[in-house]
Amino acid sequence: MTRNDMVMEMFNWRTLPTALETVRMTFFLEGLDLTNVTHIIRHRLFSFSAQSTDPASMEGHDILENDAFLQNPELLERSRQLAKDANQLYIDALDSGMSFYDARHYQPRAKEAKYFMSGNIKDFIGFVNTRLGRTNQPTSDNILALRMRQEILKVYPFLEGQMLVEKVQAHYAHAINDKMNMNTYPPDALHRTYLERNGIKWSNAKFNHPKPRDEYSCNEPFNKLVEEITQ
Repeated sequence: MTRNDMVMEMFNWRTLPTALETVRMTFFLEGLDLTNVTHIIRHRLFSFSAQSTDPASMEGHDILENDAFLQNPELLERSRQLAKDANQLYIDALDSGMSFYDARHYQPRAKEAKYFMSGNIKDFIGFVNTRLGRTNQPTSDNILALRMRQEILKVYPFLEGQMLVEKVQAHYAHAINDKMNMNTYPPDALHRTYLERNGIKWSNAKFNHPKPRDEYSCNEPFNKLVEEITQ
């Protein structure tokens, strides 16, 4: 075989999977608040490097909006005021002589956090497939995974079939039961079909939300992004 043949065999999982661990990638993440970042860095397979807040003021860091709050003007105004007050507290603490370490303690979690995320392509494929799940992942994770997918496919377009935009989340489906249900949203049409085909009963299961994920308006940014990609 040629070198190209061997590489394609590797990407098609016909060699030892450890070979894929030699293909490294690094992403620069921005546009995420501190809450969303904590959800991302739970993945222990990656290396992360955060923007330091020790030697410089966080006063000018962006306070990010939440799409769900944009649908509720009253709650949106309250959230903006709380974030503004917390930011002013940080500024006043610095002016009083506190160190950067202490002053940042009450910073709002809505402030933007920037991270480098590095790992191998095998783990990034798994990350994208997990975080694209709309039944049990937040919208911010869906958008991040879709953006990563776009960048990966620019270099490796033949991997499109390994990172489907809509895919059954097996863990979500098989975790549904009456005793301990770990799912936040009721199944969408794709997962209802899967559950019926596999004889998994879910009608009596309890969910944290009354409606399937796609019925919430806060998912519109992700749905629009999917439309742009699939057109």
